[in-house]
Amino acid sequence: MIISKEFAQKVVDHLMGIVQHNVNIMDCSGIIIASGQFDRINTFHQGGKLAVDEQDVVEIYTDDVHNFCGALPGVMWPINLKEKIVGVVGVTGEPPEVRNTAKLVKTVTELFLEREMFLADYRLENWMKEQLVHVLFANNADTATDLAAMADMVHYRLDLPRVVILFNLEPKINDFATNSLQNLVSDRMRESVLKLIQEADSFHINDFSLFYKKNLCILKSATDSGSAGKIKSFTTSTIKRLQLIHHELNVRVGIGSMTAKPTEISHSYHEALFALSYQSPNTIRSISEYNILANYLFEHSCLGYDCLALRELKSRFEAMGTKYDMQQTLQCLLDNNLNVSLTAGKLYIHRNTLKFRLDKLKEFVGLEPCHYFYHAILCKAILNMSKINSNLNI
Repeated sequence: MIISKEFAQKVVDHLMGIVQHNVNIMDCSGIIIASGQFDRINTFHQGGKLAVDEQDVVEIYTDDVHNFCGALPGVMWPINLKEKIVGVVGVTGEPPEVRNTAKLVKTVTELFLEREMFLADYRLENWMKEQLVHVLFANNADTATDLAAMADMVHYRLDLPRVVILFNLEPKINDFATNSLQNLVSDRMRESVLKLIQEADSFHINDFSLFYKKNLCILKSATDSGSAGKIKSFTTSTIKRLQLIHHELNVRVGIGSMTAKPTEISHSYHEALFALSYQSPNTIRSISEYNILANYLFEHSCLGYDCLALRELKSRFEAMGTKYDMQQTLQCLLDNNLNVSLTAGKLYIHRNTLKFRLDKLKEFVGLEPCHYFYHAILCKAILNMSKINSNLNI
């Protein structure tokens, strides 16, 4: 790791406010890159170069200064990072007076550098994750030639079914301090959030989490989320963990549909995004909720091909088969403005027979078109989708 001059000067400025001695940081060639004595920056310090060459502490007394080019009395310690010397830190003063201070400064400087390196790795990893999900969410998974390589770099398994879950984190304006609000979008806060989530028992090794466009995004693997109940349980426990970071944090959640392949991830993401933005008093909102799904279809003028939730409803509808003549029954019911008596007459069946069929529709699909307007819209969407598929098969 090469220490930048800007970062080194920040470390020097911070440490000098604590130790009350001049602090220098030198690179491995002995050039001072940061100092409390600005006129010494970019000058050669022979003591610093000696500390690198000998890989050990160097102490310079007043009587020895003339033997060291560019030096003042002080103690120079090599800076070690992952068992490699990356520079030297020195504290100006007679060695007996600053010896312990210099060792402390060395330790603190190494901690600063370790932290900076960790954050750099974190930013790089998060950037690579963002590039991957950008491809997936933009519906480019079928055309991206390097998708497998991108996924492998961030340990993302493309072969697993997943569901996209979005968490929006917002402070309560009246109770949340301004500095906390600023920290909310900082790398450190995001790192804390991701660490907290990833340490949860319900977070599987194949789950994928990152911040994407200001929302916490989790691509939950099917290993842990094979049912709506498990997804909701995971989401509820995640909200509780997030609020451990700050109890005054507002958390809203949008859940998309389960995907079977990478090319469907973008659909699940847009469904989750719509559910997240849907005006509702509920904290957790899912595209599988019929009122949200119906509005999603309406606002997106969606015929069903790009809506995984509608496809799921249609598959449950088709699982009923032809036993109850449900397709004709529903079409007639909709054509007659959901009037049960009129529909039964048009179909030449008893009213109780029609009621039996509608009970089966509720049992298999969960829709009650005669009781809920949104259910009627979804029934119409399923029928339209079935007609389109029939025409395509001709």
